[in-house]
Amino acid sequence: MTTNKITILLMLLLAGLPSVYPMSDPAVIDLGFVPDYIDFSYDDRYMVAENDVRYQVWDLNTQTKILDNKHPFKLGRLLKSTVVPTGSGYFLFGSEQVFMTVDYQNNSTEVKAYDLKNGQRLWETDQLHMAISLAETLIRVHAMDIVSVEAADGTRLNPQYAVGNFFTRNKMLDRLINYVPEKQALFFNGKHGLQAVDIRSGKMLWTAEGVKGGIGELIYNATTQQLLAIKVPTSEGAIDQLTANTEVQAIDADNGTLQWRVDYTGDFVPGYASVVGNTLVLPYLELAFIDLENGVERNGDIKSRMEGARNVTKGLGGLMAIDNALGGNFGKAETTTKYDRLVPRSLHFDDNGKLCYFTTFNKDGKIGNGGKKGFLKIDIHQDKVLQETFNLLGDSWTPIQDEMVDGVFYVKASGNMNRTVIKAIDGTTGEELFETEKAKNSADVSKMFSPFLIANGRIIDIVSRGIYTLDAKTGKEISYTATKDLGVGTVVFSHFFEKGVLIFGTKGVGIMDYEGEVVQSVETKNLKDFAANANEVLLLENKKFTRIDLLGKKVAETVRFKNRESIVFSPSGKHVMKVNANGDKIEQYN
Repeated sequence: MTTNKITILLMLLLAGLPSVYPMSDPAVIDLGFVPDYIDFSYDDRYMVAENDVRYQVWDLNTQTKILDNKHPFKLGRLLKSTVVPTGSGYFLFGSEQVFMTVDYQNNSTEVKAYDLKNGQRLWETDQLHMAISLAETLIRVHAMDIVSVEAADGTRLNPQYAVGNFFTRNKMLDRLINYVPEKQALFFNGKHGLQAVDIRSGKMLWTAEGVKGGIGELIYNATTQQLLAIKVPTSEGAIDQLTANTEVQAIDADNGTLQWRVDYTGDFVPGYASVVGNTLVLPYLELAFIDLENGVERNGDIKSRMEGARNVTKGLGGLMAIDNALGGNFGKAETTTKYDRLVPRSLHFDDNGKLCYFTTFNKDGKIGNGGKKGFLKIDIHQDKVLQETFNLLGDSWTPIQDEMVDGVFYVKASGNMNRTVIKAIDGTTGEELFETEKAKNSADVSKMFSPFLIANGRIIDIVSRGIYTLDAKTGKEISYTATKDLGVGTVVFSHFFEKGVLIFGTKGVGIMDYEGEVVQSVETKNLKDFAANANEVLLLENKKFTRIDLLGKKVAETVRFKNRESIVFSPSGKHVMKVNANGDKIEQYN
């Protein structure tokens, strides 16, 4: 199952309306054409229906059609990672109530922006010349189309969309256009440099000619009024040896002046670089603290203790070091060399603002150059290690996730024989509090893992063969539910939401609350989409729709599909839409 799918339309679905929604007559939306896709904004308000020829935008709160226009080119969505350098796509800015279309080909780009309040055109321009061939390479080399992040509340978001209700399905455009809500400005990664455009007026604010090439992520820091462009390799050749493209460039957000640039080493991952006060923290392969004023790495404990790992990285040559750190062979001959990777993770701080960090270092204290893992407490601004606890995990364990709750630092690690373990560390003293029993897991085999969550004083830890509910203070097991008892098969994915956790297995979907009690399990096949909220869980398969009542802890409705009708629903499940057999009319149920 692809985790970042929200809705995919036009499957062989149901003939009859689910009797689950008998409370009122549905609102009927007459499209007048047959869409290939139906998408929803993250706030459930707007619906976009489109095919290669035509698109419509509807306000679902009022059942009002806002826009009904034609696409000049075929849709630019990826099909099995095939990149087409000519296409049409859109962005929907829910908070700003702006809908923007982008029609592009190698030599030209035309952008139109519309007001979602009334459908009026705000502006249009053909002066934004995007680097289409660059986006092709970025997608092919970095596989950016599969990157997604799940927020703490369970919302599935691309990291850059976590603010501002910013949505697009076109991965080509996703690589080339960034939006900063605080500046009400769009930033086009163009042939002539980074171009800043006002979202409401379309006015070109500035062009940074020195900022070209692949931008993996654009971070805005309001305190310094800087844009931080994290550059990535832009050619398949560059993937073998990191080039000058792997750097951070600081740009004045008001006028586009390039202020400084600094190289970084490691595996770019969206959403992991962080700004803490006047410091940029880069936790890729290396941990680095960059002064935002001058772009110089702070000369302190972390820099000096990272020297060993940096020498190893340079000796192996760029991303081969990262691949070896992950135990792979980078598509080449098998290698026996293996380095423990500094896994990029979110940053955790104690009550005094000190960074709590779990990493790899050797007996001499060199970070990233040894098999021992330990806990560090770091003053970022002074680049000083205030406290460290050595050898909390041995050579055979690799950290894969960490969290910090109520002053306790938790780290999950995978080891030999497909086992995982969770260790808890006192965030104040650095002392080990407990280690959970070793659990069998398929993380080492699949290179994937199911995360743990801490809620209501409980640790919910999901492994391939079951779900552990543990006391968050002691690590003692409260309950264990085997996947065979859930009837879902081997766990392949999990999703936390406000009422519990969904466990997606090879045979079905299970639901558990945060006390470890099984709410329901449902056999599924070819699951296409799901939604979960405080009251219910919706599951959509190729030929079946299931609604689970969480309050009654029962399957409220199961509808098997026939003929050529279909059902789609918005991200939260607020809107459930039945599409008729012809595909041109929709019945909306709230």
